[in-house]
Amino acid sequence: MKQIFEKSMAALTDFLTKVRPVSVVRNIQIVLVFLTLIFVTYNLAFPFFGQTKIDTEEDGAFSEGKLAPETIQSVKEFFYEDLDKTAQEKAKASGNIPYSFDKDFNVLIAGIDVNLSEDIETLKQIVADGSRVNPSHVKEKIPRWRNRTNEEIQAILDYPRKDKLRSFIQQYTNLIFSRYCIVKEDLDFHKELGKSGAKIRNLGTQEASSVVDGSLVIPRSQIYKEGPVLTTLQRLAEEKLNNVSDILLKAVSRIGLYYIYSYPACAYNAEETENARKKAADSVPMQRSRIQANEVVVRAGEVITPSVKLKLDMMNRYATRANLASITSIFITQCVLIAIIGFYLIRYRPNRLNDLSSNLIIFITLWIVVFSIYFISKIFYINDVEWAGLYYFGLFIPIGMICLLLGFVYDEQLSIAIGFFLSFAVFFASRYNPTSFMLAFTVAVVSAVYGRRLKKRIDFLKAGFILSFVQILISTAGYLFDGRDFWVSSPSGSFYSDLTHSNIFRLTVVCLINGFASATAVQFLLPIYEYVFNIPTRFKLIELADTGHPLLQELLTKAPSTYTHTFMVAAMSERAAQNLNLDWLLVRVGVYFHDIGKIPNAGFFIENQHLIPKPEHIDKNNPALAAKTVIDHVLDGIEMAKKARLPREIINFIPEHHGTSTMAFFYHKALQTLSVSARKKIKKTDFQYPGPKPQSKETGIVMIADSLEAASRSLDEVSNESLDDLIRKIINSKLAENQLDESGLTIGDLEIIKSSFKEVLLSSLHQRPKYPKPEETKALEAAGQKKQNK
Repeated sequence: MKQIFEKSMAALTDFLTKVRPVSVVRNIQIVLVFLTLIFVTYNLAFPFFGQTKIDTEEDGAFSEGKLAPETIQSVKEFFYEDLDKTAQEKAKASGNIPYSFDKDFNVLIAGIDVNLSEDIETLKQIVADGSRVNPSHVKEKIPRWRNRTNEEIQAILDYPRKDKLRSFIQQYTNLIFSRYCIVKEDLDFHKELGKSGAKIRNLGTQEASSVVDGSLVIPRSQIYKEGPVLTTLQRLAEEKLNNVSDILLKAVSRIGLYYIYSYPACAYNAEETENARKKAADSVPMQRSRIQANEVVVRAGEVITPSVKLKLDMMNRYATRANLASITSIFITQCVLIAIIGFYLIRYRPNRLNDLSSNLIIFITLWIVVFSIYFISKIFYINDVEWAGLYYFGLFIPIGMICLLLGFVYDEQLSIAIGFFLSFAVFFASRYNPTSFMLAFTVAVVSAVYGRRLKKRIDFLKAGFILSFVQILISTAGYLFDGRDFWVSSPSGSFYSDLTHSNIFRLTVVCLINGFASATAVQFLLPIYEYVFNIPTRFKLIELADTGHPLLQELLTKAPSTYTHTFMVAAMSERAAQNLNLDWLLVRVGVYFHDIGKIPNAGFFIENQHLIPKPEHIDKNNPALAAKTVIDHVLDGIEMAKKARLPREIINFIPEHHGTSTMAFFYHKALQTLSVSARKKIKKTDFQYPGPKPQSKETGIVMIADSLEAASRSLDEVSNESLDDLIRKIINSKLAENQLDESGLTIGDLEIIKSSFKEVLLSSLHQRPKYPKPEETKALEAAGQKKQNK
């Protein structure tokens, strides 16, 4: 069972990590990008697809007057025409229009002034006659004054200047007439006048109309009633007629009020008022009400009131239909973002994304986050839980986990690009909240940069602290920008209790949970990704660098000299990689396994022949067969590496450290042993390694180091000059065969490689002093003893 599982995993690894043509990889990426576009658009546009229709019919579960069987929320925001609200606004607009009145100034001239003049003239005649000058006679002759007291009439009779008296009364009536609007009938809407006011159209004067306070419109029935109106009118008389005795002032004001009462000048214009109010009401547009996304329209067990039923009906009309505009907007935006990511993937290091495994890692992790965005948004925006007012949506999305993982597996550039795309997904799902976008994007950048610096287990703990700190900073900035409260709204008096219930404490706890959960999740996911996708992460390479690996132990046992050669090449290549700022750990592990193909025929290779002396190991008379055996060690090594599920990046060292170079010894031997005519039948390709040529700087370094280490063993003398000459000769031979053309190594890189190799070889191949034999040492000791005895 174990063997079947291992074979299955090896086959899966080979299928996933197999290098495919560029056209095939592009087709795979197009399919994955298209699937991502559909998946992301669906998850972000889901709230706009509409919801199930609610039965509000008379016999339905949600008919008016019944108890709601379940809580109903709107899945999206929409506006609807609200007739009740429109009617209210129309009533409000109509109520703000002042009542119209007509004030006829001709009444003052033809009515009040004429009658006042007649009465004053009659008074003068009574006084001139002198026979019956008493209040009773005056009341008899002037009927309009009969309701005045004898005391008031006597004060009028005693006042000598009757024309002045007339002036007093006329002045008082003019003041009331001009300032107030006295109407004949009582007004049903008198209380409403104080709110809307009155529009007075003046007839018989140049002033056309004016708007006055409603309190200035007085029904004449209020003039003589004890109350605020009478008090106000009397105070007016006191203010304007200040040189008159109290009793005369009372008489003048009461007589003046009589004329005002008898001749009311204002009349309510109902037609003009209604026309103006109808025009104002008609000008009010149809009012629209809003139901917010995730708004609870009715909770389970609540009575369905008319207003609730209206909202349910509107939900049936608007919320059950798909919002094509919003869906199209999201689709177009995602197309643009996906195009940017797709273009970046095409331009990004093709040799890292030329297999199915690498592309699946990127897109599967992206899908995981998109699904989490959809799932968390379903919970986060439930109105029963007021999370949106306390936290930010971006705090619950594992952007840090994904970007930390991708930054560690690949590099910060690719991780930031994926984080940029996911940040916009968070922005859409958070209902365009800028703080959530900043949280997602900032965490993505920080995680991507720090991901490349994960070298020890303690670094994951540091990553948790860093991500938490960054989220706390951005969330605090968001709170300040939004004007949210950091502390509790109602302090309890206990600092500890207030602290643990404060918004800033809860926010900090969520930030810490997100940061450390992201770092911990990466530790959990890394072994899974390493095993399924066979990724050569730093931790995976450290495991493979263990010399206790079965293949290395077999190499040590069956090909010990090859094993020694391997570690010498590893030392040289690793030093060069370090000096060139390359992945030196990858180089070390790649070299460890680069010659495992020699294990099946270890004795055939020159370095092991002295340990396995069998004459049949080399057929000197058949160079073609010997060349095939040498070539087979590359193919055997690849098969052994695949069976052991070594990462593709490690397997690449096996064929690429030989490239397509020619086995000069065997090729020369074949040419030498054949006649001139027979030489034409020899194919040089039969004496060349299958390749490919080194596709990276790392494998290019190992190619040079492998040849140099073997050649260095033939040096008669190890010196700076001899090593410089040897290294130059080896590099020139590789350049002559164009073996380094595709490696990316520059002339400057080759100079650094030369100095690195020479440094290692000088320290390894230095001459050691010749140690004396024990017998010689003892002889010297004995000679010394004899001399001492003499």
